[in-house]
Amino acid sequence: MRKYVSTENLLRGMGENVLQAAEAALAKGAEEVVAEAKSRCPVYKGKDRRVTPGALRDSIHAEKKKSGTLYRISAGAQAQDGTAYGKLVEFSPKINKPFLYPALDARRDGIRRGIVEAVKAALRRNHS
Repeated sequence: MRKYVSTENLLRGMGENVLQAAEAALAKGAEEVVAEAKSRCPVYKGKDRRVTPGALRDSIHAEKKKSGTLYRISAGAQAQDGTAYGKLVEFSPKINKPFLYPALDARRDGIRRGIVEAVKAALRRNHS
């Protein structure tokens, strides 16, 4: 039976600099997704004073998880009454204005390429 090896442990096994290169490329990719999501995020133009125009877009951020090989990208805006409306905008069939998942889809291949290139460069440095 094969033993599961996490990507993080696999990269670390190639050298600490390889893991660091992959983490740096992933961090860059996460920021690219944030920028893409902000460009796609609808800005509220209604008359409801509980909602601040642009607050949803401004709340989009990337949060590095403990390991450094995982990021959470979220939009945590809330109306003045405490209603979190990022999920409503992203997933509601009535509103139908997704912005987070389309941003990830648009950047996914570039992020993968960036990580692969960073790992290859780190491995070349290990063998020079």
